[in-house]
Amino acid sequence: MHIEKPRQSFGKRLAKLFLPVLIGLNVPFLCIEIDSLLNPIDLDKAGKFAMEGSQAFDYILVPVAFLILLLVQGLIIIPAWNRICWKYRRVLLSSLGIGIIFSVILGALLGYLVWANQSALNNNQTNLDNLINSGLLMSAFVIAYSILNIITLYLLDRSYIKHLKPQKFKSN
Repeated sequence: MHIEKPRQSFGKRLAKLFLPVLIGLNVPFLCIEIDSLLNPIDLDKAGKFAMEGSQAFDYILVPVAFLILLLVQGLIIIPAWNRICWKYRRVLLSSLGIGIIFSVILGALLGYLVWANQSALNNNQTNLDNLINSGLLMSAFVIAYSILNIITLYLLDRSYIKHLKPQKFKSN
């Protein structure tokens, strides 16, 4: 049984690379912006280092995170997404399940790294509650990014997926 893969345009492949990363990064920033509008910070009370930390976040951390997410998107997520589209009937549900499992594992690892860094600063005063809270917080961030990423990819590839499905079940 020969199944012909439809060819995707360069623009669609580029959108699959950039759109999920941009949406995944901008939704948390939108939440932060709404929170800062609802709870404004008085810079006189925050101190002079608050502005330097904000500038470091804006000019160093965000571009580095964007580049890392683009690399992960292009090298890991898009090839895995294309394989899932090709192999499974229920693309959205199966990819959400796989994405959430990997996100929980990655978030727990990131939470452990944050907790280990904080406990090293606090002279090795370990606290299990801080470890659990850190792991859950990081898992929530990674799961939210993963869900946004998968939904964006699904919306971009809906017509591609619909074209694949009838071909899979044709018999000669």
